[in-house]
Amino acid sequence: MSTLVTALTVLRETQTDWHAAEYRKLRELRAGYTLEKFQKELGPPVFRTPLEPGSALARNVYRPREQYWVEAISNKNNATVTYAVTTCDPTFRPEFFTGSARHRVVLNETTLSEVLPAQEQRAASLKIYFGGTGSSPNLVFIAYGGGGGTNYRQFAWGLNDVCPTWHAKTLGYDPQSSWGEWYREHRPAEDPPGHSFPAEQLDERATDIMAESVVNTYAETAFAEDMLTYYPDQIGVSRLIVQ
Repeated sequence: MSTLVTALTVLRETQTDWHAAEYRKLRELRAGYTLEKFQKELGPPVFRTPLEPGSALARNVYRPREQYWVEAISNKNNATVTYAVTTCDPTFRPEFFTGSARHRVVLNETTLSEVLPAQEQRAASLKIYFGGTGSSPNLVFIAYGGGGGTNYRQFAWGLNDVCPTWHAKTLGYDPQSSWGEWYREHRPAEDPPGHSFPAEQLDERATDIMAESVVNTYAETAFAEDMLTYYPDQIGVSRLIVQ
């Protein structure tokens, strides 16, 4: 009976509001699930590439609809170690939670600064990657978690340049150019293009940009995995792979 009810619910969602059907699919997935589960919900991947040359880890990129991308990095056992969703459509707004009902991320709605309560923002770091060339990605994201409060998973949310437009709370505001300017002014000269900024290094201008920057990407790890092992400079699907 429960299977029949689920099937009828999915059919009704598909016929009346495809957004609801897609949100349901994304809620059904978690980092740590098998690739079989991802394929059941999303269909076969449109791209599958090694994370690094010779690596047993693989990027699996899905695009069930043109409104969003899903990337799952998998290990040699076909278990996923990360799960990430990116959407460039401002009307597509899937919802995720970072280990607590207080920590809510809604893509194309939530800003960088709205996810964590003030007392927990000190435990997060801002990662910025501006390569400076057309062949280098531009990304900004916050990495958080890994302890008992997030069930030993890590989470990230931010802006991925597979989306050509980064949306803002204020009409006409350009988060991408604002972050690029801020990064060029604050990046240590000896550092490579990507850099992490702990909360205490973020000045008032950075805080203002965070409050304007509407996130388009969410990512999570499986239990006891390190986000930056798999996403040292970005989160989610890479523009260099899919475009």
